[in-house]
Amino acid sequence: MTFLSVPSDPPPPAARFTTVPTVAATSRPTTADTRAAVGALFHQHQIQMVRVATVLVRDPAVAEDVVQDAFLAVYANWSRIREKDEAVRYLHRSVVNVARNRLRRRSVVERLKSLRHHDEVSAEDRALGAGLPSALLVAVAELPRRERETVLLRYYLDLSEKETAEALGLRPGSVKGYASRGLAKLRSVLEPAICGEER
Repeated sequence: MTFLSVPSDPPPPAARFTTVPTVAATSRPTTADTRAAVGALFHQHQIQMVRVATVLVRDPAVAEDVVQDAFLAVYANWSRIREKDEAVRYLHRSVVNVARNRLRRRSVVERLKSLRHHDEVSAEDRALGAGLPSALLVAVAELPRRERETVLLRYYLDLSEKETAEALGLRPGSVKGYASRGLAKLRSVLEPAICGEER
């Protein structure tokens, strides 16, 4: 599908919920309408979603597949998405759910094989580039799943507690708890390293 081609330039730092083409409520969306709308969503959010998925699954190739599957799910369900201007929320949920499914299917042996050697460039560094410092990437990737997902959506995507809760299927109070524990663990790992560098 043409709307799944990777854009050459990263999207501008726009608002979290960007406008995508919509169809009049009284008319049934055509294939062309759906392609245009999902294509716009793809070009605005694909790179950021790949970065998130890479930290979740720890493999850039799998992360790209996760995001492709998520956009296909958005495309397939476009007629059911009532608020087209906020379709990105559905995309966030899809990326997280597809990533979870991939991780469930991955065996222990495959996870061990995916561990990088110290002299290799990490998968996270390749995918995120300058998006996050490498020490932070490693620390986030080692958080428990719920905390990792919450920290990524809440602070990397800058979603509110309510938006993060909707994307992860949690209550806002649970998001607050996971975020607090995740940040505390990140501080405990990163602060000693930072202090050591300053000496």
